Amino acid sequence: RLGVPKSTLSYWLKDFPLSEEKILELRRKGWARGEASRERFRATMRRKREERGKALYQKWRKEFINLSEDSHFVAGLMLYLAEGNKKNYARIGIANTDPGVIKFFINWLDKFLEIHCNRVKIELHLYENMDIQKEMDFWKEQLGLSVNQFYKPQVRKLKKSSFSYRGSFGHGTCAIYFGSVEKKLELTMAIQALVDYYKMRSGA
Repeated sequence: RLGVPKSTLSYWLKDFPLSEEKILELRRKGWARGEASRERFRATMRRKREERGKALYQKWRKEFINLSEDSHFVAGLMLYLAEGNKKNYARIGIANTDPGVIKFFINWLDKFLEIHCNRVKIELHLYENMDIQKEMDFWKEQLGLSVNQFYKPQVRKLKKSSFSYRGSFGHGTCAIYFGSVEKKLELTMAIQALVDYYKMRSGA
């Protein structure tokens, strides 16, 4: 009905496994026995991955308890190097679909560049099938910012290609901005110094 490959459907639905009850229901309706067995196998493997993931999470959570300030600073620089706006010399900007990433960077700006959270601006990129006010309320609550810090959201038309982007099913994309030539220069030079340092260490 959707006109997409089975592998694409598998990717879209991988976080929505069939329950054991649903598998039994489908089997009663005459679903192929082999397919039911494969779904049960996938469910078992998924549980094992989740258990392994929880163990690894706890391991690394303990490692990060004593994370140094320098490590925290470098983490923010690397985040901006990968995700931040590089073209505008007068504006710091970064966008992400994960509220945790945006909150991390807001706190990082405050801690290391002395840019308080009430000085940043937010722009949301949403889709036309979303409840716009509900999504704005979601991001305001998640980030702890006031309504006057939000630009008018950018609402995109929903295209067939949008369904390949998992973020379109969440709360859209949040972009954080702060305008300052001086602060952008400081951030840019810190990143460049870090990159050059590692180049020197590697002999590149």
